[in-house]
Amino acid sequence: MTNSTPNLIVWMAEHQKYLDLVEAGAVEEAAALKQEIEEGLEWVGLTWADLEFATGQKK
Repeated sequence: MTNSTPNLIVWMAEHQKYLDLVEAGAVEEAAALKQEIEEGLEWVGLTWADLEFATGQKK
């Protein structure tokens, strides 16, 4: 088992950027960033649901 905490922290920051883009109505930019985040999460064995849970978006 690997420690994915450092990776998760980086992706949490990117997730906040994604949320900011969504809030600003920048739908295309948000979609592109979400795709990038999901691809990165896959490399470290995490999912979008893991990210939402870590950021408190999903319980």
